[in-house]
Amino acid sequence: GYGNEATGSYSSVSGGNSNEATGNTSSVSGGRNNVASGSESSVSGGVGNKASGSYSSVTGGWNNVASGSESSVSGGVGNKASGPYSSVTGGHGNDATGPWSSVSGGRNNEASGILSSVSGGTGNTASGRASSVSGGNQNKALDESSSVSGGSLNLASGILSSVSGGTGNTASGGTSSVTGGYGNEATGSYSSVSGGNSNEATGNTSSVS
Repeated sequence: GYGNEATGSYSSVSGGNSNEATGNTSSVSGGRNNVASGSESSVSGGVGNKASGSYSSVTGGWNNVASGSESSVSGGVGNKASGPYSSVTGGHGNDATGPWSSVSGGRNNEASGILSSVSGGTGNTASGRASSVSGGNQNKALDESSSVSGGSLNLASGILSSVSGGTGNTASGGTSSVTGGYGNEATGSYSSVSGGNSNEATGNTSSVS
């Protein structure tokens, strides 16, 4: 290789071009324009990747950043794992910002809550503690242990609320659920809407089948 620098104590650069290992015991295995600046951080390859958190790693891809302590980005393009112990497995433009958060793939997804996860899809957000979005487009799981399994433009904003699919559905009550359909709302605690269009379950323990 050429233009490589290993300036950290016990650091190493195995090959490639214009790579830098500046953190103590850091390593860059190859690729181009990669930087391992965190203590015991590593970049295995790819282009323009950065591992700046302690014990962080970037396996490959383009312009990925692992800045959280013990965070990891496994590949893809423009992904960021900034929360401690966070991970992004692949995809494009995904962010795992919460502690122990994860994004498994897709595009422009964000897992910002502690222990939150987004499994795929596009433009999804999991911001509640232990919240999850399994896929779909522009879905949001905002409260603790809330979940959206798929569909588009769905919102699970109550604690332990869930939306299984459909479009434009909202589960805002505690432990509320919407199974599918279009434009349905479950706002009461323990309320549920099983499907259909523009249905509302507003009373506690109420249901629309």
